[in-house]
Amino acid sequence: MRAKALAVLAAGLPLLLTACGGSSSSSSSASSSAPAASSTTNTAASSGSASTPAAASSSPAKAGDSFAVGQTATVRFAPLSAVTKVTSTLKVTVESLQQGTLADFKGIQLNASEKAGTPDYVKVTITNLGPGKVKTADAGADIQGVDSTGNTQQSVTFIGDFPRCNDVSSEAPLPAGQTMHTCLTFLVPGGIKKVGYTGTEDYIGSPVTWTAK
Repeated sequence: MRAKALAVLAAGLPLLLTACGGSSSSSSSASSSAPAASSTTNTAASSGSASTPAAASSSPAKAGDSFAVGQTATVRFAPLSAVTKVTSTLKVTVESLQQGTLADFKGIQLNASEKAGTPDYVKVTITNLGPGKVKTADAGADIQGVDSTGNTQQSVTFIGDFPRCNDVSSEAPLPAGQTMHTCLTFLVPGGIKKVGYTGTEDYIGSPVTWTAK
């Protein structure tokens, strides 16, 4: 299961944060206030303005394959829905992995565990190669942090704006041939050492990973 719990963090504004999770990711009912439509673009139209990633392999990455941040991996995606069982193929590029500070969360109420975490921000570009549709929330939730122990950790998701790292996940579908750009926030003690993708049962057991150069 991909599951996340919600907690109210901000006084005055309805800003919610999805708590960090364990070793599997999940679609969340929480979504950013930014509409998903603005985050999805036709692949051909966006390729001219985006930085050019390393070429993706034509065949999907195997469980446990590793890449450098900035490289593109072709991966499989298996939806959880009992109604939609069409497996899709995605191109995933981890554009950057940057460490932040707790000062980025000024005005946001963090619990003791979150205050002990090191903020990390991961910018990701995901293109749905088809044939099925993919919820942006599901695709984003399958991008996880890998901590110093090798365990995967879920990102935190805001309802409302978090300008430092805007997560565009929603229940809106990402049709075949379209691209989404998102930023994921992690609050993990010691920070994350790698970025992992866990979109199938095989990948959950042995994620495809990206490591900073």
